[in-house]
Amino acid sequence: MEDKVCLAMGGDEEAFTYLINSKKEQLYRTAFAYVKNKEDALDIIQETVYKAYISIDKLKESKYFNTWLTRILINNAITFINKNSKIVYLEENELKDMSHLENKSDEKLDLLYAVDKLEEKLKKVIILKYLNDLTISEVAKVLEIPEGTAKTYLNKGLSKLKIHFGKELI
Repeated sequence: MEDKVCLAMGGDEEAFTYLINSKKEQLYRTAFAYVKNKEDALDIIQETVYKAYISIDKLKESKYFNTWLTRILINNAITFINKNSKIVYLEENELKDMSHLENKSDEKLDLLYAVDKLEEKLKKVIILKYLNDLTISEVAKVLEIPEGTAKTYLNKGLSKLKIHFGKELI
């Protein structure tokens, strides 16, 4: 993977395309967790890919590609939310059209909305840890915070969710 990143940093478009394709599901899950809307999530991903493409040469170390790309995505998602500052209400027929939500229980959707109501710093850690399957160390690198702080935010967020649902979640 690092070889592909090095090639992409050198201007190889095929290597860049390969890298983005390998991360597209992770990018989508993260974007959707922020905006709860398929089209908006895809717009955020498109903007992320564009920004990554034009600035890949500024990436300092190839081993941090995933962290770098995730940070761009999170910044784009937050900018999008702040810019549009709208609440998206999903209707039952819209939920049926979203293939990524098929076979998901109402409880999982409730969990996504509960996570969305957490403080931003807690929400970021939970999304990165559980939707992107990152380790605490990786979460800390993406958010540029100490590992101890990431653990604290994770525990606070999980505690608030546990109180909200009245049971153990994860």
